[in-house]
Parts: sequence; C-alpha cells; structure tokens
Amino acid sequence: MKKMTPTSITLAIVAIVSAFAMSRSTIKAQNPPVEPVGVGIEGHEPSLVGVWVMHVPRRNCETDEPIGATSQIQLTFAKGGTLLETIGPSILRSPGNGIWKHESGWNEYSFVLRFMRFDAAGSLVGSGVVRAALTLDETGDHYTATATNDVLDVNGNVIGSGCATSVSTRFSGE
Repeated sequence: MKKMTPTSITLAIVAIVSAFAMSRSTIKAQNPPVEPVGVGIEGHEPSLVGVWVMHVPRRNCETDEPIGATSQIQLTFAKGGTLLETIGPSILRSPGNGIWKHESGWNEYSFVLRFMRFDAAGSLVGSGVVRAALTLDETGDHYTATATNDVLDVNGNVIGSGCATSVSTRFSGE
C-alpha cells in the first residue's frame, strides 16, 4: 500500500470539502424560495400564507337576502396550497380542509374546501363544498371574497346551496 504524504492528504481534504460545498449549493438552488407572508419583503408580492379571521354573512343567492347570523371563521393558508378552516364548536359539521391557488393579477386568489356534515346524533349525513374567489387589498392584510356553498348528501348529490360575501383580516398576533 502506498504511503500518503501530507500534501496528498491536504489535497484529499480540499477535494472532499469542495465536493460537499458544491452539493450544498446545488441542493439550495433546487429548493424554491420561501413564499413571503404579507407585504414587507421588497420585490415580493403579498401572499395568502398565514392565519386569517373571516366574517361571513350568508345570503340567498337569488334574492341576496341575509340567511342567519354572520359567522366568524378562521382560515389557515399553508405554503404549497393547502388550507384549514376552523369554525366554532359544532356537532353538526367538521372543520374544512382544502386547497388554494394564485389566480391572475398580483392579488387574485381562489380556494375550495370540503367539510363533513352530521345530524344531532353524530351520524354522517353528507358534506359541504365551499368555492371562493378573493382579492387582497394593497396592504396584503385584508381580503374580500365571494363564495358559493354546495350542501351534499352522503352520495354526493347537491341538495342545497348558498352564497356568501366575506371580509377577512390577517391575524398578526398583536
């Protein structure tokens, strides 16, 4: 076996360190940049990523008359396009899960979410699907949305529908 000199050992170490550094930069280049939350990162558009408090007055789609009380709902938009809807305590429905995406224009988005519906005894009676189009304001901390809600039976047949407009504010923790 050949004896290694200090110079060959040093060259081997430099080669290993260089290979490691090159692989790290390649990995870093393959990962997309983190999507900014709100406004404030120069050169980046606002994003939905974050937690939002939404006030939802439901209405009849044909007459535009209010239906029931205004609801307060919390939506969490995650990086990558998923969302979680949290509602007040209810034995009649589950929280919603869904997806969101950026549409045309810097401030246009849409989402769709689904929740399960139950009767008072806790038996599954169907589901609900909400589809919304929303527009962020120039601050990136408020949005308005219009939505439709389909009520489905256990077989997925639409048995009712409704409409809503909402105003949402980004939860800032302050």
